[in-house]
Amino acid sequence: MVNRSAVLLIGRRDDVEEILFIKEQGYKVILLNTQIPLEDAFIADFPIELDLNQEEEVIAKALEISKRLPITAVYTNNEYRIILGAKIAEALGLPYHLSSEAAQNCRSKAQTRACLTRHQVSPIQYALIQSPAEILHVLSEMNLPVIVKPSNDAGSHMVQKCNTLEEAWTAAELISTKVQNWVGQPLEKHILVEEYIEGPEFSVESCTINGATHIIAITAKNTSALIEEGHLVPAQLSNQDSTSIQEVVIKALTALGVDYIVSHTEVKLSPQGPKIIEVNARVGGDQIHRLVHAVTGYDLRKLAFHIVTGGVFASAPRDTPVTDSAQIQFLLADQKGYVRLDKQAAQSIEGIEQVECSVQDGDYVVMTESNYNRLGYMIAHGVDGKHATLIMKAAKEAMHFFITMDQDGKVPSSTDKHMGVI
Repeated sequence: MVNRSAVLLIGRRDDVEEILFIKEQGYKVILLNTQIPLEDAFIADFPIELDLNQEEEVIAKALEISKRLPITAVYTNNEYRIILGAKIAEALGLPYHLSSEAAQNCRSKAQTRACLTRHQVSPIQYALIQSPAEILHVLSEMNLPVIVKPSNDAGSHMVQKCNTLEEAWTAAELISTKVQNWVGQPLEKHILVEEYIEGPEFSVESCTINGATHIIAITAKNTSALIEEGHLVPAQLSNQDSTSIQEVVIKALTALGVDYIVSHTEVKLSPQGPKIIEVNARVGGDQIHRLVHAVTGYDLRKLAFHIVTGGVFASAPRDTPVTDSAQIQFLLADQKGYVRLDKQAAQSIEGIEQVECSVQDGDYVVMTESNYNRLGYMIAHGVDGKHATLIMKAAKEAMHFFITMDQDGKVPSSTDKHMGVI
């Protein structure tokens, strides 16, 4: 039986698969986005362009649409639109959605930190400042290195690890000169300064339904200068460490008021135990959903949709896992220069599922400074008893990726060769 109701899809983040799998469930798709590509416009039932930063206008439009078409759920995986989606769901009186308060608690890194500290969930030293000069006082009470970052941006944009007073001042100064985040929303006035947490980094992919959180997977993360370099599912952890990470994440989600979503929580395993870095009230980016799907059978995007349409965990859609380990590796430029890579050689390695490059051999690139200007990625699945990490190692060697200032394509000497991060 075809469902005559509709789903409001806000600020679509991934490719058209989101639209397609919603339609496969029999729902009409109302797509609201600031700009809608032609491909999306053809597939969505009701594509509507409007400025998503004008929240009151968007909510009014959603209410207007609901008078003509019954809306069952609001769905978004876009970090910047989590609060908007929650507000629309509240305005429509929908039963299964993240509250706008919880959305704000997660979206604002300053509010996340304040809420976790208030509930004594993995508290760390932090301070909020509004000007670079305040760094002087902060660093009189907080040891270097520190992390300086905007409170409501994403993608590691303007996030800096600072080893000196000068670096912290410069990082705060950069943020203070910006008035908008990556999508044009006003930046919060407060700049977040946090103690730097030593230890390996992980993300926990989970879902919360009616107050109960289910851990789907723990992802091991590699970073380079705080830019995400790669992810591995599942993380190779002891039972004790896995349990302690899961416990602190569940406590954090409870403290923040998270419910009826799939979440992506970043954690560092410090010598003092797991510490929450960020809580994202949506499916993790960087193709993590593909790694999790391959290893566990759960498609996190479909799981998130299952939840907002009233589904319970016991009946969540699940496919047969295809591998016991999956890894993604990103290509980062550690300096400006010319790219050297052999995409076909990497693709020829058994177990490599995809090689995606935004550049070609010989292209000139600038240094990678955030997740937004990485140069591509490779995805590996464990196969025939070989772990995904071994597959990826072979692909990296085959690709022979590096950045050089030598435009004629000669392999540089060891003194001027930059292997770019892969």
